[in-house]
Amino acid sequence: MTPEVLELPAEQILEAIPQASPAPLAPVPTSPGPAAAEPGLPLQFLNQLLQKLGAARLQSLADLLPAARILLLAGLAGMALRLTGATLGAINEIPLLGGLLELVGLVAALNFLARNAFKQQKRAELLERIRKLRNDLLA
Repeated sequence: MTPEVLELPAEQILEAIPQASPAPLAPVPTSPGPAAAEPGLPLQFLNQLLQKLGAARLQSLADLLPAARILLLAGLAGMALRLTGATLGAINEIPLLGGLLELVGLVAALNFLARNAFKQQKRAELLERIRKLRNDLLA
């Protein structure tokens, strides 16, 4: 027994085959409500970056250098955060040292507030210094 092969034109065959659409890189919920909001900022940024890289016509590897630098810096920042977290975790495991460092930080914060926040003139000077630093950093 051999199955009968239907002779159909190529156009009908192509119309009968469902075509897949490209899926988004970050899942987007379809239900209404707060969960249906746009994906978070990092996912949006990553999604846009990957779409731009996919659409770019690269002539050489030098065209990928800016994206590679960003990815390298992000990787280094992640490694620095992990190393810092591991170091702080190790310090916290030493008996009394974690609590002692918290106490030192509390005393330093109270000392800063006592010097700069209790008198109105000192508060004004502190706010002016903060504004000047902010303007210097953002300008």
